Order: sequence, then structure tokens, then C-alpha cells
Amino acid sequence: MRRLKPRHIQTRLTLWLLASVLVLVALFWLVTARAPVVLTENYVIDRLAHDAEVLTLGVDPTTTPPRLDPDYANPIYERPYSGHYYQLDIGGTTLRSRSLWDFDFEPGKLNSLPGTYHATGPAGQPLLVYADRIQKEGIWIEVHVAEDLSALGERIDTFRWRFAIVTLILLGIMLVAQRLIVRASLRPLERVRRDCRRLQEGEIDRLDETVPPELRPMVEEINHLQDAMQRRLSRSRKALGNLAHALKTPITLIDQVLQRSRKRLPPEDVATLGEGLARMRRITDRELRQARMAGEQRGGHRFDVGHEIPRLLKMFRHIHADTSFTSRLDIPAGTQLPADHEDMYELLGNLLDNAAKWSRSEVRVAVSKTADGWLIRVEDDGDGVVAESLQELSRRGTRLDESRDGHGLGLAIVREIVDLYRGSLSFSRSEALGGLEVDVLLP
Repeated sequence: MRRLKPRHIQTRLTLWLLASVLVLVALFWLVTARAPVVLTENYVIDRLAHDAEVLTLGVDPTTTPPRLDPDYANPIYERPYSGHYYQLDIGGTTLRSRSLWDFDFEPGKLNSLPGTYHATGPAGQPLLVYADRIQKEGIWIEVHVAEDLSALGERIDTFRWRFAIVTLILLGIMLVAQRLIVRASLRPLERVRRDCRRLQEGEIDRLDETVPPELRPMVEEINHLQDAMQRRLSRSRKALGNLAHALKTPITLIDQVLQRSRKRLPPEDVATLGEGLARMRRITDRELRQARMAGEQRGGHRFDVGHEIPRLLKMFRHIHADTSFTSRLDIPAGTQLPADHEDMYELLGNLLDNAAKWSRSEVRVAVSKTADGWLIRVEDDGDGVVAESLQELSRRGTRLDESRDGHGLGLAIVREIVDLYRGSLSFSRSEALGGLEVDVLLP
């Protein structure tokens, strides 16, 4: 089943607000577009009803045939196809305006009177017709009065187009304003996100708690967990240091007793005890070292590569005084690794110690940022490692402390730290110097 990628809160808010704005604008458009038609038709109907009453007053239904006094008819009804028409049905006699010519309205078109209906006029124009039945001197008169709506429809269409343009402009302004409002409203979330990124990369130790009340519980809980992790790591390292000191003393004492008793014990027993003590030291050092590693914890101090590596190289020049080597550093200014200081000190210390120990005259160190993370490369111009051993070293899970090339124990520590950070470690022969090249990629 395919898993959908979650949308950002800002995107979801924008889409929902956009949908709501479009629905409201559509409803507003429908109401506003219909309102002029209703208002103008009501106005025309009132005027037609007035004309119907006046025409009825001018009718004499008692004559044969019935007669309409011309003074009660507006002159516009006399001009052919003027757009203003009337028709009077009086006891089977029909009186119609001269403008109507020989066109007839349909009596009985409405079920109840008075009322209105739409019809097509003599010139094919749209008409609004008002019909009513009025009794005068005991005789019923059915009157139909109509007006052409063509000019009115054109004005309404013009209004609708102009209103549509104004509506689109206002819609665009509303969408821009909505986007700005959403961004401004989510700005505290963006600040918390940036702080989380800085916390992850080790630039800060805690999140800023000056946030809106809705975010404060989350920020306080993250800070609480961060403080608890730092306290736990500090207590763990302190306790492990005490434990290491407590274990080294009895092991050293046993070793001293063994050395004094070498002449009294059989050689095979001395060798067995010596091997056992050495194994105890290796196991103790390895387990304590693993426990002291912080791993890819969030927060903490960043490791300043440009400051720490020269210090380590200076220290190893004194340690390996018999090997005079020069160092070449390719480290961008201000480079800081987002990792625990002690872990990186242990990792680079072992890599540089190994390179300084086996180099003839030169050690190169390069640190660079790649698309996959941080690449650390350490090279030396020593004898290197044979091809078969390189394959063994590069295979995950290999016991590097069993290497017969002399590079083993320090690289074993490096392997443990790299695995802890879920990185990758590779070994090869340096093309530039000819010795061992170690590449560490920390994601």
C-alpha cells in the first residue's frame, strides 16, 4: 500500500482557506449576479401594474364594441414595435396597442391573476408581461401589459462583466493577504523548526521557550528530555570513569603478583594467567569505551575540526618523536561537525594516531561537506595495508583488533564510533601518498 507524503501545515491551511474563499466568492457572485435582475424586474412590474390600472380606468366596457379612451394610453404604446405593449380582453373583444400590431398575447397563460410571465415580443425581443383581471361595471377585463427587457439585459450584462473583473481582482488580493496571514501565523512554528535544526546540529543546547502557549508544552518537554539526556550522559561518563579506575587497580595488583610469582609458577600457568589478564584489560577497555560514547544525540557541543585537529597532530608529533612527519590540512574555515565532542575526539584521535605512527614523512587530513553528510579522509605515506587485508578491513563486522598489519585496535574504535552514528567506513590505498587511506562518512 502506497504511503502518502504528509503535507506541510502551511500548505494544508492554504488549501483549505483557498477552498473556503472560492466557495464564498462563488456564492457571493451568484447572489450579486441575480440581485440586479430581481430588483429591476420588480421595478418594471410595479410600473406595468400602474399602467394596467390606468388603462382599465380608460376602458368603457358598456359600449359595443368596448372602447378605450386614447387619453389614458401613453403615446409610446402607439409607436409600432416600441417595446411597450398592452392587450385588453373584454367579453370576447380584444383591444391591443398599435405598437403590438397584430401580435396576440396568450390569455389564460397564468393559473392565477395578477401575475407575471416572460414572452417573446413581435420583433423577437424578450418581454416581461404583467397580467391581471379587473372588474369594472360588472364586466371582467383581462389586461396584459408588457415591456421589452433587451436594453435592461444589456446593462445587466455590462454590470456583471465589470463586477466579475472587480471580483477577480479582490479575490487575488484576498489570496495574497491570506498567504501572508498564514505565514505570519505560522512564524512561531518556523522559528521552533529552525531551533530544532540548530539543536540537532549542536549550535544550541536548548530550545527558546518564548513561544505561543499552544507550542510551549512541546518545547518544554523537548528541553526536559534534552536536559535529562545530558545529565544521564554526564553521570554515565563519570560513573564509568570511576568504574574504570576501580577495575584497573585490582587488575594491576594481580599483574604485579603474577610478575613476582613468575619463578615459582610453571611457565604454562604464567602464560595462561598473562593472556587472561590481557584479555580482561581489552574487554574492560572496549566495554567502557563503548559505554562512554554519546552517539548521534540531539544537541550538545559541536566539534571544531579546524581547532582540534592541529592540537591532535601536535600531540602525536611528541608521542611519535621518532617519526618526523609533516601534515597537510584541507579543512574549510569554521568547519564544525554536528556530533559529540568526546566521540569525535576519540575517532579523529585514533585515525591521526594510526597515520602518524605508520607514516614516513607526511599525513594528510581533509574534511568536507557532501550531499550525504560529512566526509573525513585521513591519508599517510606509510607502507599501507595489503589488498587482502583492505578487503577484510572494509567488511562490516570484521574484528579489526585481530589485524596482523598493526592498524587494528585504533581502527576498531573508529569502527565502533562510526557504527554508533550510522555512518560508513572504508579503507583503500592512497593514490597521492601510497599509504593507507581511511574515509569516514557521517550522515
